[in-house]
Amino acid sequence: MAEGIGAAIGGPGVDQYKIEEAISQFHIPINAVIVKEDIGDAVSPMRKEISDSVDKVIERVKGVVLERTKEGDKIIIVGVGNTIGVGQ
Repeated sequence: MAEGIGAAIGGPGVDQYKIEEAISQFHIPINAVIVKEDIGDAVSPMRKEISDSVDKVIERVKGVVLERTKEGDKIIIVGVGNTIGVGQ
């Protein structure tokens, strides 16, 4: 698990650049909590090691929300990548 600021997406970078350009223009904070995967992980069924990290990641996301927002703030939580495997 890793945590940072900015759009945590892979690919050629165009989408990441456009997202970060928009959030900069409108002063929208963006935080990321990720589980690093290689390309094989991203296109195959979820490995046990990644699945086992889910509870820790969920707790960190909750912590980020509590630490960096206040009541009445609007937030969006987005799952990007192989998040479909979490339900398995």
